Order: sequence, then C-alpha cells, then structure tokens
Amino acid sequence: MATEFNPLDLTGKKILVTGASSGLGRAGAIYFSRLGAKLVITGRNSERLQTTLGELHGDGHHAVPADVTDAEQIKTLIETGIADGIKFSGFVHFTGIGKIFPLRSLNETNVDELMRTNFYSFIELTRQITNKKVFDAGSIVAISSFAAMEGEKGDTIYSASKAAIDASVRTLAIELAPRKIRLNSVRPGMIETELSIGHKERMGEDAFNQLVEKQLFGFGKPDDVSAMCAFLLSDASSFITGRHFYVDGGRFL
Repeated sequence: MATEFNPLDLTGKKILVTGASSGLGRAGAIYFSRLGAKLVITGRNSERLQTTLGELHGDGHHAVPADVTDAEQIKTLIETGIADGIKFSGFVHFTGIGKIFPLRSLNETNVDELMRTNFYSFIELTRQITNKKVFDAGSIVAISSFAAMEGEKGDTIYSASKAAIDASVRTLAIELAPRKIRLNSVRPGMIETELSIGHKERMGEDAFNQLVEKQLFGFGKPDDVSAMCAFLLSDASSFITGRHFYVDGGRFL
C-alpha cells in the first residue's frame, strides 16, 4: 500500500508565529498546527493569544506574549521558545499595522510607529532568530502587501514599510543561503480580517468596495494567505528563496 503523501506536511517543524493574537496571524497559526507543526506563538494581547493557543491542533505548542518592537522582549521570546532544547526551523512574521496618513498628516511619530512595527520588528526578529544556537536550516516568511508595489492614496508609509520588507527579503536570502535558510514574502491583497474591516470604516464603504472589486475573485479569506505561507514553510518550496508571492485574487490596477 502506498504511503500517504502530503507535500505540505509540517510535522517535525518548530515555527515561530508573530501577530498570532488575531487576524492573519491567528488563522496562520491554526492552519500550520493542522499540518503538524509545533508552534511558538506571540502577540501583545495575552488574553487573545491564549484564545489562539486553545484553537491550535495537536499539543506541544507555547504562547509567549511579547512586543516585538522591543529588542529585549524579542530576546526573551526566543530564549523561552527554545527552552525545551529544540531549535526553530521556521518563522512567519504576521505582525503589522495599517494606517492611512495623507501627506499633510505625516510626522516623525506616525512614520516611526509604522516602520518600527512593520519593518524593524521583522529585521530584529530575523537577526536574533537566525543565531546558529536558535535556528536550523529552514524557512522564514514575511507578510508584505500588494501595497509594496501598488500603493493607494494615503498609503505612503505603509507601502514604504512593506517595500522595505521585500527589499530586505531579497538581500537576506543571499546572506543566509549558505546556512540553508530561505526567505520569502507574501503580498496579500484585500483579505477579510479585523484590519480590513477597520480600513472599511475609515475609508467609507464605497471607496473600500472599489478596492475589493479590483480583485477578480473578490474578497480573500485568511486561509488563502495561510496556505501560501504553509507552502513556503514546507519542503515543497525548498528551491525557492528571495521571492515575493501575490495572494490577491488577481488584482489589477
């Protein structure tokens, strides 16, 4: 009898998932656990993080609350994550915020907030987690956005932060290739999450619907993004690094 073959099997892989207390991060963590991964999940909201932990499949998962814009909290997160003596072999960075700021409203404070949350956190996490004592050969996935290449009005800093992630993925992929660590990013389109609902309230329903209508398949679901991330975490993508993958339902300007 043939052995069941699942190219997306994540059994035996220990994966850090940031932003797991809500939205895409929560959906991704649940999805990866269904594929057999052992997870260390993090987010700032302890209560919501525990809710995610309770929804994971299998056992051996850990929830470690942390603010990943703080380098010391990242250090504690990673040390706690490998306290069982098992190294990470995957990391998915879902942490991010999306705020609309027209040019007249931009200032040092809101620029710094978006760049620290969306970009700096990814760089510092990647720097610390790729320590040889912490991470084996494996895969790192960053959540970018279609806005990295196709910004909308008021998205200047958000788009810049996601473009910065994509640029860093390309260069870090080269730097970490000798250690068999792959880096790729995912560029979601309009996906049905708490974040997108917030956008709808700020933009107004008509303007929001115009964005969704640019996608041939309409409003995306969180698991559409989770599936792409799972592919990039799995051995099925072992020959892919330094690339950016759209999950946008066929979005064309």
